[in-house]
Amino acid sequence: MTVALIVLLFVFILLIVFSAVILNAPGFSKRCEGNENLKYLKAKNFDNLNARPVSFKSNKGQTLNGFLYSGAKTEKPKALIVFSHGMGAGHLSYTTEINYFAQKGYTVLAYDNTGTCASEGKRLYGFAQGIIDLKSALDFVSTREDLKELPLLLAGHSWGAYSVCNVAALAQDTDIKGIVAFSPFNSVNKLIADSAKAKIKIDISFLSPFFDIVNLYKFGKTGILRSCDTIASNMIPTLIMHGGNDMTVSVQNSPVGLKNRLASNTNARTVLYESKFHNVYLAKDAEQYLNDIFGKIASLPADSREAYEVYQSIDYSLITKEDLTVMETACSFFEECIMKRDFLS
Repeated sequence: MTVALIVLLFVFILLIVFSAVILNAPGFSKRCEGNENLKYLKAKNFDNLNARPVSFKSNKGQTLNGFLYSGAKTEKPKALIVFSHGMGAGHLSYTTEINYFAQKGYTVLAYDNTGTCASEGKRLYGFAQGIIDLKSALDFVSTREDLKELPLLLAGHSWGAYSVCNVAALAQDTDIKGIVAFSPFNSVNKLIADSAKAKIKIDISFLSPFFDIVNLYKFGKTGILRSCDTIASNMIPTLIMHGGNDMTVSVQNSPVGLKNRLASNTNARTVLYESKFHNVYLAKDAEQYLNDIFGKIASLPADSREAYEVYQSIDYSLITKEDLTVMETACSFFEECIMKRDFLS
């Protein structure tokens, strides 16, 4: 072996190791317990919302915990929505949206992913784990007599939206009637590269193939799924909604910005809200308030009295205020999916 080949092999291995270190960085892999300074709304905080605890196993035997939510006045649910949460604080970050769906007559299965809040797992392990956990949730549904006959719908935000967009690659025999994805990303690699560029001003996009190698080793083909490819490979009705001002997931890394890649799935639909941010389901003033509050907290010393007082002053009715147009669009889409009408007409 020549010196040149030895050097190339060394560089290749070094780049793989460096990529693995980045993917295992705390920001992408540490266990998520939420923010102890925030109040996460539970079923008891809403009128007419019932919650029944459920648990099921995921791929390595870890128990995932969550609830089946339903409207107290709902006698016969229209369908089952399995909801997949974003990174940070589990499904209780979305109780307002879960309640909205429940009051519209849906049963909602919402749970915490591996390494998050009420579920087991020392850490997150990687973005692909969300897809694996969602597949485990669908397997759980198939064992429940009270759930498996209901039309099956999926909804998720951010990481959860990436999961719902890609789970069909693992659940090819599951009859998914429709998917709503709030602010999904297409590529894990670009998400990480964009995050690094925003935080440390360094372009690491050249590491994309090495991220794929690491994730292929860790998760198999699940680790290298791209949302656009998965959506394009099936005919599941899929609605993707994204904010034009999203600073977490850029439009360039969203199926909304790459909609030409979805052309083979004529049941896919994209909606771009030009002035919205990452929490596209929130009202505009709610999103602005959320950004202002956490921007202010970020400018203060961690665990300071000043930061604590800002947390204590949070207006939860405003910070969880939904954009009814967005939520009604999601529900209308689901209605047409389960009625088997041409929702694009």
